[in-house]
Amino acid sequence: MPSSKKAAPSLYVRVDIPEKYINKFKEICSEVVVEPWEFGEPEPQATVDLSKFDVLYTSGLHDNLNILKKAPKIKWIHSDSAGMEAMLNEDIQNSDIIITNVKGCTSVPIAEHTIAMLSSLARGVHTIIRNQINKNWVEIPVTDLENATVGIIGYGDIGFEIAKRCKVLGMKVIGCRRNPGRRNKEYEPADLIMGMDQVDEVLSLSDFIVLALPFTKETSYFFNKERLNKMKKGSYLVNVGRGNTIVDGDFIECLSNGHIAGAALDVFEVEPLPKDHPFWQLENVIVSPHNAYNSSKHLDRVMELFLQNLKLFSEGKPLINIVHKQLGY
Repeated sequence: MPSSKKAAPSLYVRVDIPEKYINKFKEICSEVVVEPWEFGEPEPQATVDLSKFDVLYTSGLHDNLNILKKAPKIKWIHSDSAGMEAMLNEDIQNSDIIITNVKGCTSVPIAEHTIAMLSSLARGVHTIIRNQINKNWVEIPVTDLENATVGIIGYGDIGFEIAKRCKVLGMKVIGCRRNPGRRNKEYEPADLIMGMDQVDEVLSLSDFIVLALPFTKETSYFFNKERLNKMKKGSYLVNVGRGNTIVDGDFIECLSNGHIAGAALDVFEVEPLPKDHPFWQLENVIVSPHNAYNSSKHLDRVMELFLQNLKLFSEGKPLINIVHKQLGY
């Protein structure tokens, strides 16, 4: 944890951030240097002496933190993404470095995106759009959301926001999480909360499955052929968690043979999704470009959280949104 002694931190930023927020960082920090690493580009070399910085702001999705070899004084790393697949290597897990992320900043937009996808799948919007492009006036089958059961696998902050909105639509909600006993005391939208050891039962009961799982060793390729076949025949799946939760080949087979009626996918094992990937061609699949988190207020939420933590760090106080490095979230 930060020391109790108040001190102005020095901050190195690897994400492109508007000047108005950088100026706010400078009000708290002794030094701020911004050298962005553009997603998909080779890792740039720092042009400054990294040994003087104690705070690093970066993207946990693609920064494997090789930079720390030249930045031995880093005490706190903030991930600009909720996912931290790249950075949580064994060295980091065993170090005293504090990791925080943007957990909570994306919950509402991801929940809104999920509702849009559930409604689209139920009403056949993906088919409607294709028919419109081809000028086909054809009646299409639809499914009601009211009284349908949605199973939310990974019932955390995002799952909670999804559940709230599903209840308004008259759906029955089953949450599935590692600690099923941890319920929200003030308001709990889920009709039932089950443990991850009961996930197969949740799949068999649900007309719609929403995956909101974090990236962990346990969730990697969690949805293989055996588990996908536990889903109710003719059900739908929405993935707003992590792309490597699903074994693509097994999933494509279930989508093609009709066992799974359709899917809306926002995350993929390889991003951007390769142009020759079958997901682009499957008519019962909606592909979105890892955009569920996006919001006109996203940057404001992220900056407000980081500035709050930056002040806490400078005052030697405990930070919020600290990541359990072994669990991965």
